[in-house]
Amino acid sequence: MAMIAAAGSHLPAQADERLFTKATESDDRLKELHHDAGDLCLRNPSRDVEVVVACKAMIIYGLALNERGWCHGRRDEANAEKDWHICESGSDRFSLDHLTDF
Repeated sequence: MAMIAAAGSHLPAQADERLFTKATESDDRLKELHHDAGDLCLRNPSRDVEVVVACKAMIIYGLALNERGWCHGRRDEANAEKDWHICESGSDRFSLDHLTDF
């Protein structure tokens, strides 16, 4: 969370407060950015700065997509099965808590 604050963005006071209302990337572009960051983060055992930044970026892209009504997988799916879909009951959402995972 400090990383977002250090980058000049504020954290929301409430979980439902939107962070990315002025973002101009398309949904498809955000999904592509999430995928690319995930390739570096999830397939690399290193904890180099570049890898940690990719992991944080992946979460931030996920938060942005959640704001637009997209979710990545369902709670009962294995990670390998998860894919982007319009959020519904049982969908996985990203949270600011994910930012402290690394």
